Amino acid sequence: MALRHPLVRILAGAALMALAGSALGLLANALHPMGLPLTLREVRGPAIPVWIWRAVRQVDAAEARRLWAAQAVVVLDARNSGDYAQDHIPGSLSLPYWELSSAYPAVAARLPHDRPLLITCYGSECGLSMRLAKRLLADGYRDLIVLRGGIAAWEAAGYPLTGPEGRLP
Repeated sequence: MALRHPLVRILAGAALMALAGSALGLLANALHPMGLPLTLREVRGPAIPVWIWRAVRQVDAAEARRLWAAQAVVVLDARNSGDYAQDHIPGSLSLPYWELSSAYPAVAARLPHDRPLLITCYGSECGLSMRLAKRLLADGYRDLIVLRGGIAAWEAAGYPLTGPEGRLP
């Protein structure tokens, strides 16, 4: 019986700490502008919050090419730097999502806040474009466009890519 009392007190204290930690975590998530989705209704696509899908315009390859050809957008490639080196949309900037902390400082000065940014990644199952858009929204960029289908849709439409030597294949 003597062991039960301290054990109950330890368990009650642990439960209270877990409850307080959960409450603080939920509060921090609710107050943070980039809070994580907490229900399935808040998530769409590859675990991207619904509000991101609403804040970012999506275009098909034909519309992306029209914007690119008119030089109406700055194109960002969210794929890793090795894949970007192999082929990319001519004039695009490499901003690999998984290397963002090291790549962003080199590209930030070339990202205007007053011009649309067109973001691309691998393809329709790739969520890197939307994840990058989420980060850019947090940095104050508002006119963001995602190429639906990514570089795969661009290439399938027969639009130009720059190869490893910098030439159009």
